[in-house]
Amino acid sequence: MDDTCLLVLAGNPPSEELLSWRVEEASVTIAVDGGILPFINASLGLVPHIILGDLDSLPDLENTISEFADVELVQMKAQDTTDFEKALLWVKGNTNLKKLIILGGLGKRTDHLITNLLVASVADESLHITFDDDCEWIQRVTPSCPLQLNGRKGSNLSILPIRESIGVRTKGLKWELDGEIIGGSRIIGQSNLCLSDSVEISCTSGSFYVFLEKG
Repeated sequence: MDDTCLLVLAGNPPSEELLSWRVEEASVTIAVDGGILPFINASLGLVPHIILGDLDSLPDLENTISEFADVELVQMKAQDTTDFEKALLWVKGNTNLKKLIILGGLGKRTDHLITNLLVASVADESLHITFDDDCEWIQRVTPSCPLQLNGRKGSNLSILPIRESIGVRTKGLKWELDGEIIGGSRIIGQSNLCLSDSVEISCTSGSFYVFLEKG
């Protein structure tokens, strides 16, 4: 277990294997509104520490509360923020955890996927934010949170700028970047390839996402 907060959102549900591994690795696990469903459906008795959100996505709130009676319930009813935003605000205000793993943030509705990426893009740049599912893995890179990747030689990798990013450097890719500026009309990180088992990606300002294909 490390100093990681696991957020399980209501998007594409993770496999039970992935959920179990991430729960075991996390210090705090938060089921964000409909993100409780993978726990309800799990056969391994997996339980979050907290259920959080406006709780309007739960098919049977009373039964859920009864089934997870020992789990802390944090109801945040404000409708001007998404449940993901509510979770990020709660983590910032109630913990010192700086590493966030997000399951259920990808797949299903494309508008929800884009919203989740946009919400994470403006979060405190000191937060190490990773979206994970069974098909791909996405990490936000900021000056405070460079990427260090091991054991992925041969994997496809893309860099998608959120806003203009300066001083982008890579090590271990087929097409390297050496202090480049990306963003706006300069999107030059699509469909790269990990040539090494050790990959490093960083920037001096701005932020961007690194997409890694699993398999």
